[in-house]
Amino acid sequence: MLQEKALAIDVTRVEARKPVLPRKPLLSSHDAGWENLYLEYHLQPEYESPEHYASHYTLAIRLRSQSRLERWLGDRHKSENCMPGDVVVIPPQVTHKVCSSQKSEFIALCLPSEFVSNVAGESINQDALGIIPHFSKPDPLIYQIGLALKTALESDGAASRLYAESMATALSAHLLQHYSAPKRVLCEYQGGLPKYKLQRVIEFIIDNLADNLLLGAMAQEVSMSQYHFARLFKQSTGLAPYQYVMQTRIERAKILLLQSQLKISEVASQVGFADQSQFTRHFKRILGVTPKEIRTRK
Repeated sequence: MLQEKALAIDVTRVEARKPVLPRKPLLSSHDAGWENLYLEYHLQPEYESPEHYASHYTLAIRLRSQSRLERWLGDRHKSENCMPGDVVVIPPQVTHKVCSSQKSEFIALCLPSEFVSNVAGESINQDALGIIPHFSKPDPLIYQIGLALKTALESDGAASRLYAESMATALSAHLLQHYSAPKRVLCEYQGGLPKYKLQRVIEFIIDNLADNLLLGAMAQEVSMSQYHFARLFKQSTGLAPYQYVMQTRIERAKILLLQSQLKISEVASQVGFADQSQFTRHFKRILGVTPKEIRTRK
């Protein structure tokens, strides 16, 4: 995924983004001694960043409306019209580039990959799940956490360390619950779907798990016929689209059962099952235990 020309940045350093952005952040958590979470508040003029990547997860939170922003994530490109509250998710080692023709106001939150893995805990198969890149989309929880962290840093400084640590845990759990997918589909494949189309349809599936995901909608997302999409998707992932959606739903449900207080029926609804009995049947078929049994193992 990384290209030789891409610039590696170390977000743990105060001057890390100096080669990437024209102005330094107006606010930074580095002096406050936060651990496992870094915050920067930026107000930037129009700019074009070089292609770069980091070893941390980066969440870019938009604070003002902005049109005509061009963004590249890995092999994909998208023209964005951003609204306050939109969030970009950039996993470790994924290249990122931005071309902005207007002033940009945003918060950058960074989480160490090791910390996110630790939050997942031993009960979740970390080797099977990965958080995938997401272009700008609304995420009210990340937006509110970002604003709260900025306020805490401005008012309390070093005294905000404990609050930042707790928010780092909440953010990690949220990423695992809402932005994760089976890792193996992100590898390089011979044949199958082009990589950018594969990632686009995975992102579409993750964003719509609670809905009735139909083959036609998935195929339309990548501008293909249903027949060719289904055939190439299976070549790329080893699973038919239906099997992949079911596996993703069950993996998401497992995380929700282990990391939230939602009722089993509420979990079933959030991951797209019509009723609890249907959910329990598929859950046991795939994982070998019932949702109730998984929860009692916590």
